[in-house]
Amino acid sequence: MSKFKLVIDCKDQKGIVHSVSEYVSNNNGNIIDSQQYSHGLDSHFFMRLLVDSANFSIKAEDLHNSFSEIAQKFAMRYKFVSKKKRMAILVSKYDHCLYDLLLRKQYGDIDVEIPVIISNHPDLEHVAKSFSIPFEHHAIKYPDGASAEEKLRIKKTQEKGIIDRLKELNIDFLAMARYMQILTPQFIEAFPMKIINVHHGFLPSFKGAKPYHQAYDKGVKIIGATAHYANEDLDMGPIIEQGVIHIDHRDTVEDYISKGRDIEKQVFAQAIKAHSEDKIIVHEGKTLVFD
Repeated sequence: MSKFKLVIDCKDQKGIVHSVSEYVSNNNGNIIDSQQYSHGLDSHFFMRLLVDSANFSIKAEDLHNSFSEIAQKFAMRYKFVSKKKRMAILVSKYDHCLYDLLLRKQYGDIDVEIPVIISNHPDLEHVAKSFSIPFEHHAIKYPDGASAEEKLRIKKTQEKGIIDRLKELNIDFLAMARYMQILTPQFIEAFPMKIINVHHGFLPSFKGAKPYHQAYDKGVKIIGATAHYANEDLDMGPIIEQGVIHIDHRDTVEDYISKGRDIEKQVFAQAIKAHSEDKIIVHEGKTLVFD
């Protein structure tokens, strides 16, 4: 354990920074980076520390117990993180976000382990093989004339197989790299605030099918993309990152789609990177993202 991250949030009060800094110093740690923010409306405090712990006097497995007295004093939510996160990628047939994440991982821009890529289609197995990452095809097929109830049962069975596999692989969080499935509550509950989705639109505008066609029809001057945590409300989870790109009257629908893909990749990667580095705190349905 050469470094660890400590992320906390609690009601704002005197003495928090002093107590936390003293804890690190008294145990032979060195604070490499510290960011904090106090939300004035509800007097809530947020803090993230990156600590050089090469000479830390407390073992990684004992960090929580050693910090419990301070945490109880200030009624903190907190977590220590000292290991690289394990991320699984869910994908369907669109490959642009998948390629982008795998390249960023290869270049070291996103520091995660990727034990598996899972898809409901076999189409992108060659991409996984080219990066030497295991690929698993978890098909979902509905018989002709299946009722809504039957389709839901089949979907839940397929999801349970995926959930079990992810648990077996000790996956920390998931990247929905254009995984074209609506997750059921059982999936969301298995990984709360640990599933990151990218929406091909600037939420809450132009939701639903063919957002770029909708934008084209309206003659918009910017289009965008949104990365957010998945929850039970379709595309309404806490927003992590958003981006826009300018459009003019000469652009066709194909130009909209091409530019949209570029901004999708960018905001998705930024959200994945922020989560992997524990720079996101969800509070009252919104995110605080440290830079």
